[in-house]
Amino acid sequence: MIIKGLNDKRKLLEVIVLFFVLFFPQFQLTPANNPIAVINHALLWRIPALILILLLLGKKQPFYPKKDILTLAAALPALVLTGFLVSFFAGLTGYVPSVEIVPPSGITGWIAVVLLSLSTGFLEEGYFRCYLPERLLEQWPSRTPRAVVSAFAVSGLIFALCHAYEGPWGTANAVLAACILSFAYIKSSSFPGIALAHGLYNIFVYISATLN
Repeated sequence: MIIKGLNDKRKLLEVIVLFFVLFFPQFQLTPANNPIAVINHALLWRIPALILILLLLGKKQPFYPKKDILTLAAALPALVLTGFLVSFFAGLTGYVPSVEIVPPSGITGWIAVVLLSLSTGFLEEGYFRCYLPERLLEQWPSRTPRAVVSAFAVSGLIFALCHAYEGPWGTANAVLAACILSFAYIKSSSFPGIALAHGLYNIFVYISATLN
C-alpha cells in the first residue's frame, strides 16, 4: 500500500512537471516573423516532446487507417463549424481578438505553418486526450463511464485554460473543441485521427486568415 501510494504521488508529480515543461513558458514564435525558428522548434522540441509523452504513457498508439480516417472525417468538420460559429457570434458583439493570426508569406513560411500546426495538434492531443485522462483514471478507484467522462472533463478544462490568452471567445472555442475531440477519442480510441483533425484545423485557421 505504501509503495502504491508513492507511485501515485510520483505519477501526479510527473503530470504537473510535464505540463509546465511542455506548456510554460510558451515560445513566442510565429511563422510570419521567424519561420526557420518555428521549423527548428517543431522538429527539435515538439516532436521529441510528443515521443516522451507516449513513452511515459507506456502503451502503443496503434494506427488503423480506416478508423483513423473516419475519426478525422467526423472531427475536422465539427471543429471547423464550431470555429466558424464562435467567430460569427464574436463578430456580432464587436469583439476584437486579443491574438492576431498573421498569414505567412513564401514557401518557407507555409512549411513552418504546416509543421507548427501538425506538431501542436499531435502534442496537445497526446497530452490532453491520451496522457492526462489516463493518469487521472489511474488515481481513481474504478474506471466507470462516469470516471472516464470526469477525467476528460478535467483535462478539457485545463486545455481551455491554456487558451485563455486568446480571450473569452477563444477560450470558449477551446472548450467546444475539447468536447469534440474528447468525444471522438472516447468513441474511437483513435489518437492519429483526433491529432490530425486538430492539426488540420490549425492550418485551416491560417488559410482563413490569408483569405481575409
